[in-house]
Amino acid sequence: MSRFHLAGFCLCYATHSLLGQTNFSEVDAYAAQFHIVHNDIEQLTDTLTAPYATDTEKARAIFTWIGLNIDYDCGSENRLPAEPESAIDPLYYTQVQLQNILRTRRTRCEGYAFLFKLMCNLAGIYCTQLEGYARFRGERVDPATVRPNHAWNAARLDGEWSEIDVSAGSGSCDGRRFRRERRDEHFRMSAGLLEKIYIPVYDSRRSSNQGWLILKF
Repeated sequence: MSRFHLAGFCLCYATHSLLGQTNFSEVDAYAAQFHIVHNDIEQLTDTLTAPYATDTEKARAIFTWIGLNIDYDCGSENRLPAEPESAIDPLYYTQVQLQNILRTRRTRCEGYAFLFKLMCNLAGIYCTQLEGYARFRGERVDPATVRPNHAWNAARLDGEWSEIDVSAGSGSCDGRRFRRERRDEHFRMSAGLLEKIYIPVYDSRRSSNQGWLILKF
C-alpha cells in the first residue's frame, strides 16, 4: 500500500496485481490503425474499444490512440478563450474544449486528461481527472504548499484503481517542438512512480472527510 501525506490528511490507495506492465502490443497495433472521422468522438471510442472485454484493454486502446494522434501544445498557442457571460449551456466549456482539441490535434496536460476521461466514460469506464503537482525535474517541494501544475487521470479498471498520465506517456517538449515518445510506465502507473513524481492536491475519488482513505471498493 502506498501513501501520500498532504495538507493534514493521508491519501492511501491499494496497489494491485495488474500494475505490472502487460504486453499490449496487439491492442496498440489495433489502436494505431484509426483516425477520427468528422470529429465523431463517440464513433471513434466505440470502434477502439469494441473488440475488448476488459476495462484495462479498452483504456489501453484509448491511451494509445490519444498518444499517437494528439500533440502536446508546447508553445501554449492553443489555450481556450474565457467562457463568455452569455453562455448558458452547462456543457459549453466541455464542448468548446473537445472541438478545440479535435480541430487542432494538440492540447496541454489538462486537455489530455479531459479527453481520456471523456473517452473512458463513453466506453463505460469510471474515470476521473486529477490535479496536482508533478516533479518531472526531480525538484524538492513542500507537499502542503504546492499549487497544481499538472493534470492526469484515475480510472477504475476491472474493479481496481489505476492512475494514468496520457500527456507524460505521449512524449515531451523540446523547446516549442513536441517530440512524440510513448512511455508505457505512465499507463497504470506504479506506486513507486507515483511517489517519486506526483503530489495530488485534488482527488475526486475521496470524500470530503479528513483522515484515512482506502481507495478500493
